[in-house]
Order: sequence, then C-alpha cells, then structure tokens
Amino acid sequence: MLTQVLRSPVMNPAGTEVGRVEDFVVKLSDGSYPPVTGLKVRVGAQDVFVGKDMIAALEPGAVRLNTHTIRTDAFQRRPGEVLLATDVLGRHVVDVVKGRIAQAHDLVLQPTEDGWVLAGIDRSPRAVLRRIVPRRGRPDLRRHAILDWKDIQPFVGQVPTAKLLMPLQRLRRLHPAQIADIIEGASHAEGQEIIEAVESDPALTADIFEELDPEHQVEFIRSKSNEEAAHILERMAPDDAADLLNDLDQERRKPIFDLMSANQQHKLRKLLQYHPSSAGGMMSPDYVFVMRGATVDMALEAVRIDDKSPHALLGTVFVTESDGKYLGSVAVSDLLRTDRASKVEDMELTTCRAHGNADLSDVTLMMADYNLSALGVTDAADNLIGAISSDDVIEALVPNDWRARIEASTGV
Repeated sequence: MLTQVLRSPVMNPAGTEVGRVEDFVVKLSDGSYPPVTGLKVRVGAQDVFVGKDMIAALEPGAVRLNTHTIRTDAFQRRPGEVLLATDVLGRHVVDVVKGRIAQAHDLVLQPTEDGWVLAGIDRSPRAVLRRIVPRRGRPDLRRHAILDWKDIQPFVGQVPTAKLLMPLQRLRRLHPAQIADIIEGASHAEGQEIIEAVESDPALTADIFEELDPEHQVEFIRSKSNEEAAHILERMAPDDAADLLNDLDQERRKPIFDLMSANQQHKLRKLLQYHPSSAGGMMSPDYVFVMRGATVDMALEAVRIDDKSPHALLGTVFVTESDGKYLGSVAVSDLLRTDRASKVEDMELTTCRAHGNADLSDVTLMMADYNLSALGVTDAADNLIGAISSDDVIEALVPNDWRARIEASTGV
C-alpha cells in the first residue's frame, strides 16, 4: 500500500538513510496499469527525483537503493507526470464499472518484471487510518475494499502538468443517468472535468444534462456561452429543455432561446405556456400519431421511421382526425396482433386524455386506472398537442430524498 511507504526512510546499499519518501511518480496510461517512474524524495531541505532504476527494494517502512549516488537537482514535475500522494490519494475517482464515485483512501502498488505499477485503490474507510495513525499504533487494518485500476478513471484536472483529458471512450460505457449521478456526487471542478470530456459528443452531453437535477443543470450551463447553451438545449428533449430554460436567469433565457432552431422554438413555446408540473409542462411534443383512415400497417410504419419521439412513447400510437382532434390511442403490441389491412379507428382505442392544465395527481390517477404507459394531452379545443409517458410520471413522483438515499448507499 502507498501509505505503508510514504515518509519511510530511503536507504543506500550500506544501510544509511539518505532521505525520506515524499511521493511516487507515475505516468497515466489508457487501459493499463500506470508504471511507477520514480520517487520524490526529501533529502535535507530539498526534494529530488530518484528514478525507478535506482530502486533495489520497496517494502513497508523502507526503500532500498542500489546506488550510493543520487542526483541532487531540485525535483521538477515533468509534463504528463502524476504524483500519487498529491494528486490521487484521498481524492475521488470514477468507478467506470459500477458507475459511481469512489474515494482513494489508499493506493495499491504491485511489482512486475518491469518495475512497480499502480494496480488499484482501497476505498475502505479503514484505509484512512493508515494515513493518520502512526505505524506502530495502528490497529489491524488488513481488511481492504480493493478496486482494480483498470476499472477506475481518476480526475486529473487539478494536475498542473498532466494535460490529460478524461477519456470519452471510458465514459461511454456508462448510462447518461450514471454519469449524471457521478457529476452530482463530485465537486464542481470534478463535474466540470466530466462535462468537458463529453463535449465532443453533443448527443451524450445533452443526454447527461437531461438526467442532471435542476440545480446542477443550472450550475454547469452557467459557465457556457449563450451559443454553447443553445447547442445543448437544442439536442435535449423539448420538455427537459423547457424546464432548464425556465430555471435560467431571466436575462439569459431569450438570448439562448433565440439561438435555437425554429423547430425547437416552436416546441418550447408549446410547453412554456403551461406550468412545469402540469400535463402540458410535462408532455413531449414529439409522439407517434396517424390520422383516421390509416391502416395498422401504416401505424406500424410510423413507429418504425420515427426518430424524434422519446423511447418511452414508442410503444403507443395516437390517432387523430384530419384536423387534429383527438380520437384515442392504441398500444403497438395490439397493432402487431391485428390484421395489417385493418383501419386503426376500427380497433378498440383508449379514448381518455389529459387537458394541458391537468395536474400531476390527475395524470397519475388516470394512467394508473387505465393501465397506460402513455397518455395523450389535448388543448381546450380537444386537439392532440403532446403525450406523457409513465417515465415522465415516475420521474415527477420520485422524492429528492430517495435520490440522496441511493447516492449514500453506493459507499462513496
């Protein structure tokens, strides 16, 4: 363990102490264990670099050298170098397998044929005692909670010479909701590092912003220019974009709105005329629909070619008159079991709907009573203007303290 060696004496071949271990120097590498390139050693009043080739043995409580001579030039961190005690120990890392934040209470060093490597972290709170309790007074600390380094992504934004960016490919392994949870559990600087890492993938960036809670959405959109913010909101689901736009400072709303496409502006205007917690504020203006006279085959084709509707709404097709008046809805599962040449209006349609001003309790009870995964939303003239999914309802119903409880259970 790193803490078993830090501040230990560095001995020459004669057994004479020449200094004390201050830190370990590694080069981070993608997908492999970072090799230890040397030590930062305090010699007298100065820190010097001791290369890995000078190390004969590394063990708890001591480092033994194979030479009597070491360079006494002042230690200088080189580009790309990371100091384990300074930059990683005690800090947050991302567990890219479980999609959560972990804390590196200690670091696992492992010998190989080519030298020592950073093999993992110990996230057990017991490991903290190894850092604060003198070696002789420590209790039995042999219980560990080890995470393999290959399953970890460190934050490196605080490293002055690393010039490394959190690899986007590793973050893509996680669901956007997991990445959002990590950002919410991290510091602002750590969260910003993740946001910057995904910016080259605009779709993923928008998905993550959809999953962030309102406080963090505003926190991270605040640092963006109006053009950058508009680009993110443009790719977000319209209902999520409308909520975020409402949460922004008044002086930024119109400039950002004006920079979005006419199509997105049209959708947002629909949503912004309703209270965010009403059916009209929760609905998606994108949904699959056909008009009276369409066949089952046409309805299924409409589902197949749709590229705008939320995934949660693709299980339902809404039916309207040619003038937009609402007729009802039908589940895709029922369409698949019906003759393809049949007219959709001849099927047993679900005719219930919610008015745009209906509140959450009305929407929830209606969907529960009729066992609906999607519900049409109409205006005062009974025109279909949007649809709500069960996913929207669940998200609105989940209390904030439930999210806090889940985050606490991850063992950060």
